[in-house]
Amino acid sequence: MRFFFLRLAIPTVCLLGIALAQEDTYLDPSLPEGVTVRDIIGRFAAQEQVFKQAREHYTYRQVVRMQTLSETGFPDGEYDDTFDVTVNDQGERVVKEVGHPRDTLKRIRVTPEDIDDMRNRLPFVLTTDEISDYNIKYRGQQDTGGTHCYVFDISPKAMEENRRYFEGRIWVDARQYQIVKSSGKAVPDIYNQGGENLFPSFTTFRELVDGKYWFPSYTKSDDFLHFSEQTVHVIETVDYTNYKRFGSESHILFGGQEIGSDPQQQPTQQPDAGRQYGTQQSSPPPQRNDRQSTYPQQRSPQQASPPQQQPVNPPPQPAQFVEQALMSLESEISDALTNRQVSILERILTDDFKLISANGDAEDKFGLLDDIHQNRAGNFGQPQNMRVQVNGDRAVVVGEREESVPVGKNRMQTARVRFTDTFVRRAGEWFLAQTKEAPAR
Repeated sequence: MRFFFLRLAIPTVCLLGIALAQEDTYLDPSLPEGVTVRDIIGRFAAQEQVFKQAREHYTYRQVVRMQTLSETGFPDGEYDDTFDVTVNDQGERVVKEVGHPRDTLKRIRVTPEDIDDMRNRLPFVLTTDEISDYNIKYRGQQDTGGTHCYVFDISPKAMEENRRYFEGRIWVDARQYQIVKSSGKAVPDIYNQGGENLFPSFTTFRELVDGKYWFPSYTKSDDFLHFSEQTVHVIETVDYTNYKRFGSESHILFGGQEIGSDPQQQPTQQPDAGRQYGTQQSSPPPQRNDRQSTYPQQRSPQQASPPQQQPVNPPPQPAQFVEQALMSLESEISDALTNRQVSILERILTDDFKLISANGDAEDKFGLLDDIHQNRAGNFGQPQNMRVQVNGDRAVVVGEREESVPVGKNRMQTARVRFTDTFVRRAGEWFLAQTKEAPAR
């Protein structure tokens, strides 16, 4: 992304990432048992090559959302873009814009390098034909979101002019030898007569497609870009949806065996990731001249809503893991409310979120965020005595906490409140859809 003086143009921004709903465990530096580090590297790079090649046989939609935040934590510029990666009549892959990008960014602008990174660099970070270009250092073993992984740090050995690289950390499933998470940035940052083109750190998560391939499903960034004239806080997400195979069925082999032919070779499920935007839905590609917003639009009761295809959730996770993830999410919500961390709440709350207070008043997501911005939200203690009930893609968490709300210029009123939170699971991730409060007994 590129920064511009206000008297010139607009700044730039790049991409994505960071944050799971559950923290990673301690990084154990011990060496793997029964397999060498060299073998692990060869296996995950080969898997990465397989997935990258297989994705060439799929069409999909890519939704990009970006915000710059002011010093008070509120958005002061946004960028949305949706495009379909598809195939024309000649069998060539083409990128089709869905409508026109919405761009209200004032302090940065999106550059061609940003677009290239999001389409080519973020999805797959290290394939077999790229190994020789990178330093790959084994760092240890770690559980991330319930998956035991080998951890590697990646950096380019040298950087050729006009070529993009990945620099950061990857987590490799210790059983299936596939990359389940990557966190880092596209390098190098660019400084020239045209200005400064800086790129944020990102984290990419994957989902299982057609029972065979772990393709990127979501990339996220929450980072600060330090330009010479100012620092810009950037939040960005990229959703990859509507994966559909085209053409004849192909058989992709790894180690002499077709990927997906043996259930024992299936990659393990990926952890749920806390997503910044909770209501992203995928829908069939519109006609070329249709204009579609990437944000959900409210409709009057008289208007008929076209049927939408909901994001496909991965198979359910063990109940104990879901309970732990939701309890962790509750603590994160309380901390974000107290510390006025608007960006975290933007990520966790659905756009149709409702808060129903103990006196019966109702407030939507944007009213709550405005209260936080105006210091009217008060302080929230850590949730206690929580009980979790999960029913498919919906969950209810009941608990208690202390809340202190301003009742005058210098007065706070503290009460113990019983809350009932309703969460929904979309594309494998949990989001808060409703909170009901009542006085605790």
